[in-house]
Amino acid sequence: MKGIFGGNFNPVHTGHLILADDALNLLALDKILFVPAWKSPFKNDIVSIPFKDRYNMLRAATSNKNRFEVLDIEAKRKGISYTYHTLKELLRKEKKLCLLIGEDQATDFREWYRWKEILKMVDVFVFKRSKKKQKYPKELKVLNSRIIEISSTEIRNKITKGEPVDFLVTEEVLNYIKEHNLYIN
Repeated sequence: MKGIFGGNFNPVHTGHLILADDALNLLALDKILFVPAWKSPFKNDIVSIPFKDRYNMLRAATSNKNRFEVLDIEAKRKGISYTYHTLKELLRKEKKLCLLIGEDQATDFREWYRWKEILKMVDVFVFKRSKKKQKYPKELKVLNSRIIEISSTEIRNKITKGEPVDFLVTEEVLNYIKEHNLYIN
């Protein structure tokens, strides 16, 4: 079975990679498929860097991990990235998938496009973001992964202020950010 890990990844950080690795081991997955969003239906207030840069950073961050793969499926479709459409397309090729989401996404899960149908298509596993108990649909399964308190927002803010982000992103991602002058006003 493969796990789908979608998101904006603006930018991808070490927390994403650690949680993906946890999911590989805890769920005995064959592979993690990272799916960067073309345009998130929930992140309208965040200015996202172009898809190409987020995709390239993900590829750089995962290049030495043979059980991690980055897909550009949502870029090919363009428009708002709905998980339902992505899963439907991937399930034509893959026999069994599961969906991996963050706790922040889980609390709003019932607002997702065709969420009931998603639950019929795949098991949905939630990465905890804090020790504080959160409320989300009972159909979602909590993954007993590590709690990683790193956020892409924190990283973007640090870079904008000229503060170091060592250990928050991989060296490859940091080099890409510097080379392309990302997140600098």
